Amino acid sequence: MGPLVTLGWLALLAATPGPASPRSYAPEDVPAALAGAVQRADRAAAELQRTLSARLGEAMKAGGPANAIHACRDDAARLTAEAGRRSGAAMGRTSDRLRNPGNAPPPWAAAWVAAAAGRRAAEARPAVFDLGDRVGVLRPIPVAAPCTRCHGSAADVSPEVRSLLRRSYPGDRALGYAVGDHRGFVWVVVPK
Repeated sequence: MGPLVTLGWLALLAATPGPASPRSYAPEDVPAALAGAVQRADRAAAELQRTLSARLGEAMKAGGPANAIHACRDDAARLTAEAGRRSGAAMGRTSDRLRNPGNAPPPWAAAWVAAAAGRRAAEARPAVFDLGDRVGVLRPIPVAAPCTRCHGSAADVSPEVRSLLRRSYPGDRALGYAVGDHRGFVWVVVPK
């Protein structure tokens, strides 16, 4: 293919619109056709939150925030994958201020996650997305008091914990939260 033909194809590709943004709904406005999938996604999200909270609680009791950081770093991805397998869903956690770059928002959720940046938990809203043959659900994660020991201000996070965070997550942006802030979302994708 010659350079002019290649440039022509590139111009055509650039002018072709990308995939449309998925339609989003507030949970209370979900069409009946999506309701069953949303219920499955909500159960999966609740299970994931229970599982991760229990694991972090155990780690905090056993060794404080430093131990919780190890549990989060070493166990969260595995526990998320296991919860997804049990529920038949793809799932994860995400935020506009990532600690782990592997938790970047899925493309369908990125604009919603960005729009919720800097909000208080009471202002962050859940959302449902029609993804064609699947349904995506976002559920907000509020910051609770125990969270501030690893995600709080410099006054809340001990020097030992800050040092461990720097070593464990060199690009960490998940500090400076206060109780009642919006931390991010649990996301779940289930088949219709």
